[in-house]
Amino acid sequence: MASVIVDLMIGVVELAFLIVMKTLPAVCFFTAVAVVYATTLGKVTVEFPATGSKIGWTGIPRVTRSPQGKTVLSPALGVIIGFIVWVIIASAVVALQAYRA
Repeated sequence: MASVIVDLMIGVVELAFLIVMKTLPAVCFFTAVAVVYATTLGKVTVEFPATGSKIGWTGIPRVTRSPQGKTVLSPALGVIIGFIVWVIIASAVVALQAYRA
């Protein structure tokens, strides 16, 4: 009976980990879209290329220029930038909690 409960707990933890790992690139991408656009006042954007692709950790990191003069970052670079933003936020939270204690 104990092994069934342990197997069930392991399955739930694996499911939670899978959900986080599947949604993390999308969260990082949309974070980068908002943060990059706001910090550069619209001069740099994170956009999908004309051909369809999915948001993910892999891809060719590219920086191109649009006809309107904006610098366009690829979704792969957007995910990396968004991940860095969340790492900075998490580090700041941990540092503030350690400082308060």
